[in-house]
Amino acid sequence: MRSPPSSFVIPAFALAFIACTGEAESPYAGTTVRPGKAVDTLYVNNGGEPEFLDPARARDSGSLTLDFQMFEGLTTFHPDDTHPTQGVAERWEQSADGRVLRFHLRREARWSDGRPVTAGEFAYAWKRVLRPATAATMASVLYPVLNAEPQNLGRLKAARHALALREQPRDDAPESGRLSQGAVVRITGGSGAPKGWAQIERYARIPTYSPEPPGPEAPTPRGFVRDADLVEDDSAVGVRAADDHTLEVELERATPYFVDITSLPTLAPVRRDVIESCEQRGEGDRWTRPESMVTNGPYTLESWRFRYAITMKRNPHYWNFDKLQIHRIVWLEVESAFTAMSLYRSGELDLFGSNVSIPGPYLARVERKRDFSRFPTLGVYWYELNVRQPPLDDARVRRALGLAIDRKLLTDSLVKGAIPASHYVPDYTGFGYAAAAQAERAAEGAPLSGFDPERARALLREAGYAVELVDGEYRAVGFPPLEILYNGDGGHGDMAVAIQDMWRRHLGVRLVLRGEEWKVMLRDLHDGRFQVARYGWIADYNHPHTFLETFLSTSPENRTGWASPAFDEALRGAAATVDPVESMRRYRGAERLAVEGMAKIPLYFFTEPSLIKPYVKGYHGNPRNIILAQYLWIDPAFEQHEGSPPAYAPLELPPPGVIGAQR
Repeated sequence: MRSPPSSFVIPAFALAFIACTGEAESPYAGTTVRPGKAVDTLYVNNGGEPEFLDPARARDSGSLTLDFQMFEGLTTFHPDDTHPTQGVAERWEQSADGRVLRFHLRREARWSDGRPVTAGEFAYAWKRVLRPATAATMASVLYPVLNAEPQNLGRLKAARHALALREQPRDDAPESGRLSQGAVVRITGGSGAPKGWAQIERYARIPTYSPEPPGPEAPTPRGFVRDADLVEDDSAVGVRAADDHTLEVELERATPYFVDITSLPTLAPVRRDVIESCEQRGEGDRWTRPESMVTNGPYTLESWRFRYAITMKRNPHYWNFDKLQIHRIVWLEVESAFTAMSLYRSGELDLFGSNVSIPGPYLARVERKRDFSRFPTLGVYWYELNVRQPPLDDARVRRALGLAIDRKLLTDSLVKGAIPASHYVPDYTGFGYAAAAQAERAAEGAPLSGFDPERARALLREAGYAVELVDGEYRAVGFPPLEILYNGDGGHGDMAVAIQDMWRRHLGVRLVLRGEEWKVMLRDLHDGRFQVARYGWIADYNHPHTFLETFLSTSPENRTGWASPAFDEALRGAAATVDPVESMRRYRGAERLAVEGMAKIPLYFFTEPSLIKPYVKGYHGNPRNIILAQYLWIDPAFEQHEGSPPAYAPLELPPPGVIGAQR
């Protein structure tokens, strides 16, 4: 999950915080009165306009925040610490080696039009995410599923009809084997296939959903076929509906965090009939509009006023409908953090929201208020470097730029409360990573990277750029000006100005700044039209893999152009290691390779300052910074009640049974 459009705000001008409001005497950062507002309606700021409400394509936090309310996966996150609890699945089983999973769906799960939710809709949704044509940038979260990665990369297809494999790419070449109709093949690539031909091999790794470990792979015929003889086919992807209420999954290998990611909107079910109906009319994106959208989560889309507000109402057929105390949610689309702060103080917002941060000048005041909280979150802010062209194609240059940044100064002055980042994975990440990082620091006594201007200048000289001191200022001789790309809201321009100053003072590198709207910036990043760009990553699951997989040469989230076979092998080796201690040691090793490559410059780890009215109950800051409105409720008599229990207790997911064992 990429970083939100806004992560902090520090203006370049002074702003008066209190103007005849009497707020200095109030224990809260604004009024606690809700004049004229229904007790079952919640007002939250979601920041800017969401990019996609389609769960398969949603990737930014603004879109995912909304999808979390409208779509429910096999599991859903607990409101306190976001561990997976029951969603559509009531229970699950797994094989002894953890490769095969079986989820049992609750029979009362319904779509917002009253139709039952089926296992087939999950299988369809997952395979749709993996289609190359869907262009789902979060498709990699499904890569633990057997054959998901080659399917997503367009390397698995099927024979359109029975055909012969040829030794060379021509029709009169000798046969090297034969394929039956529907046989799954893997495109192997290589330079030997001219236009119109594909170099392939018969693919034998077909899911069996058997708890028995797979045997050795048999030799497979290889050769050439015409592209026209191949057809898109997803039958080799390891997910299927055994029946309407049983979903079976076969993984590449045991994946400890897999059940955790089944809470993500990316893995939620979608309605094939609704989507394909819109596609047949040539209006594929219209299925996410209020008049067409069908959802299976607690809420459904009621109205969408462009760049103003999105309103949701309770899904009338949601299986836990009667327990939802918030009946309607109004998500304002206010990009300006100062405007959002004004709305919160005046009582127009009940929650400040998680996609626009509290303005810096306000923090010193509001952090002493009762409705303020701060908690570390699983997110990192970094600068991405386009390594395809000089001078950023040289790792020494990239490391020099990273060493010339004083991260503590940034977090002390621009993003107060944030944690300086010398690497990519937050030190408090789960599954044993935190312990591995702590042990490594104790042994080595140094971070993976840090602030060292002298070493930075030496690296630039090694890269061929003389760094000279002229009239008290450094100049990097022959070093071309660089451009920093950022979206113009949220104070990212102030961060760019600070980095610009540090690189000028410590290295003599000159920069120009380019601010764009969020969606425009995303297109430029996708198309490679940048040199240095502000970005970041918010964890999809509480494991280091979610951060490090964005460096894989095959990852759709790797826009830098950096590719390291050693890193790819190290990361996949860490993921395949069953022993948790050894696995985390290997993840740290893979992370070190990424830091040495420095295709992304880490700046800080997120902490989330939050403002929430005291009458909003059931909200707890969590490491994923996820708001789940289904657990919230409004208490008009909050002054008389202590604590903040959820609207209802989520149903815990039972420990897994063993596939093949007698129940």
